Amino acid sequence: MPTGLWSIVLAAGAGRRLAALTGGVPKQFWHPDRGPSLLGATLGRLAPLSPPENTVVIVDQSHRSHVDTLSSAVVGTVLFQPTDRGTATGVLMALMPVLEADPNAIVIVTPSDHGIVDDERFRRGVLEASGAVQGGDRVVLFGVQPTRANDDYGWIVPEGALGRARLRPVRAFVEKPPAPVARQLLDAGAVWNTMVVVARAATLRALYAEYLPGLAGVFDDALRYSPADREHFLSGAYPALPSWDFSRDLLTPARNLVVYTWPEGIGWSDLGTPDRLKSWLSWRAGAHLPCATDVA
Repeated sequence: MPTGLWSIVLAAGAGRRLAALTGGVPKQFWHPDRGPSLLGATLGRLAPLSPPENTVVIVDQSHRSHVDTLSSAVVGTVLFQPTDRGTATGVLMALMPVLEADPNAIVIVTPSDHGIVDDERFRRGVLEASGAVQGGDRVVLFGVQPTRANDDYGWIVPEGALGRARLRPVRAFVEKPPAPVARQLLDAGAVWNTMVVVARAATLRALYAEYLPGLAGVFDDALRYSPADREHFLSGAYPALPSWDFSRDLLTPARNLVVYTWPEGIGWSDLGTPDRLKSWLSWRAGAHLPCATDVA
């Protein structure tokens, strides 16, 4: 296993679209089927790759009561965003302690509230990607082979056909295309974007300096403070920050992007709608034969 592997887990979402099913609990803190929460399942999936001491979880200030119920021995470092300013800001906030602890770190950036059935296949892909980014500036994105022309997922268009090698250069991104375009993407061999990323922490930090220099400057200023004073500084700076998206504003213009394609059998879904959540839970329980991603 590559050394210096860290996890950044994005858990600041409000989960409003599923509030009727979750009882108003943000999706990542919800416990489906009386099992672990979606955040807990994510942390368990990552634990063999990066231990809790190498894990940083980004949450919102409003989530404190939910976080208080979690064991620090499992969760690792929890950082509270003063307010939501987009995923790019959250990832950069998490990169600060990672780079301070290990300037050579490789990071896995992942949502906390997606569903994956085959955890072992997930980890094999992350390990292969970790090896591919060592000593270079490549960024590996993870896609899933689609089962239908879904028009409310993001798509990644790779270069070339999927062969024995699962790593291919990224040619383009398409975010939530109209149905006719989604069908064209499906026919052309594009894949669904899972929002899971593996890269050297220093590589991601350099992308911020290049594409979001104003945001990078705010966090450079924060590093001048002690950890105790840093939180106070960021609480004052956050409300004035624009909202930036990690995929759209940082990765889309970047170079040296490659995509690793998981097969549909990994059982991935973003669980973003009640129908997708119900279908994924049924498939996971063995009651639904097609892949959990094959939902409307």
